[in-house]
Amino acid sequence: MTQALARLIEAHGGVLLTNKWVKRLIVENGRCVGVECSDGSSYRAEKAVVSTVHIKHLVDMAPRELWGEDFIDGVATWQAENPMFVTHYATSEPPKFAVEGGTLAPIEAGILVSSERALRFAYDDARGVVNLEDPPMQVISCTVADPTRAPAGMHTVKVLGWQPYELKKGPEHWDAIKKEVSDAYLQSLRRYAPNLTDDKILARFIESPLDLERMNPHFWHGSAHAGAQCASQVGPMRPMPGWAQHRMPIPGLYQTGATTHPGGSVTGGPGRNAAAVILKDFGTSVEEVVNRKA
Repeated sequence: MTQALARLIEAHGGVLLTNKWVKRLIVENGRCVGVECSDGSSYRAEKAVVSTVHIKHLVDMAPRELWGEDFIDGVATWQAENPMFVTHYATSEPPKFAVEGGTLAPIEAGILVSSERALRFAYDDARGVVNLEDPPMQVISCTVADPTRAPAGMHTVKVLGWQPYELKKGPEHWDAIKKEVSDAYLQSLRRYAPNLTDDKILARFIESPLDLERMNPHFWHGSAHAGAQCASQVGPMRPMPGWAQHRMPIPGLYQTGATTHPGGSVTGGPGRNAAAVILKDFGTSVEEVVNRKA
């Protein structure tokens, strides 16, 4: 959610709804009028409740009959994206890749051995099998561009891969194998950036798809963007057909965030789109509010 949307919601008597605190929607006379939190406190909204809670969890916060069968069916068929497997490193130097005439230390690099290897994602995910053969990965070292992100002379390195959430032995099996998987990614990376020897690595922190979900329930099944952005979950289909205009089946409740168009990543799009719809329902517009503040 954008800061602009947050300010607009609060200025118009709304309540910001997040997974961290909310356990139940307060519905009176068929309308969402507030929220109840896990600590027993509750908040009531003058005009609207705006949610960024993942739709997989949102439907459990009010009686099922209030959502309607089409909405419930859409939630049931919501698809996760290829789950992320992440290792964060503190290092004494960034990855250095061999190029003609020397080495290159980029801010970001992508490693994909072949297009055929990318096609294995769906197959491995369906089988619940970890595939560490030439694993595709994204390697990010922000300190190359911004040295203030680490102590002087030090660097951060983030290695992203994609592996199944639902393993054959269940997602909890990630706790037993994540170190082994992280080691395999590092060994593969060293084929291209051999300077990252053990003495250059000061510390690491591993996040399996299950860890990502534990950290933030919005990362449902390890989906860092809340869900797949496939043809059935983009544009007027996100989060589902008939409910892409941010108005939810329960009057007074609006949805924004990564489960709405255009999805996750840092765009501000979901918040801007939701603000336009909400303000229209309030009898104004984004342009009018902006001009009024100017």
